[in-house]
Amino acid sequence: MKSNQNNAIDKDTMITALNECYRRLNEAGLTVKDLSKEGFTLLFQSAYKSVTAN
Repeated sequence: MKSNQNNAIDKDTMITALNECYRRLNEAGLTVKDLSKEGFTLLFQSAYKSVTAN
């Protein structure tokens, strides 16, 4: 049961981080296609840190 609860929290955190990525991209007038794989990875890491810091 606790494992399922942790998975749900992790999924919610991941979705929130992805939403933050898209918010940042929209703010910059960019799309995912404008980034390289490495660029999106860096963006996601930054968004994830931001989300988990709150």
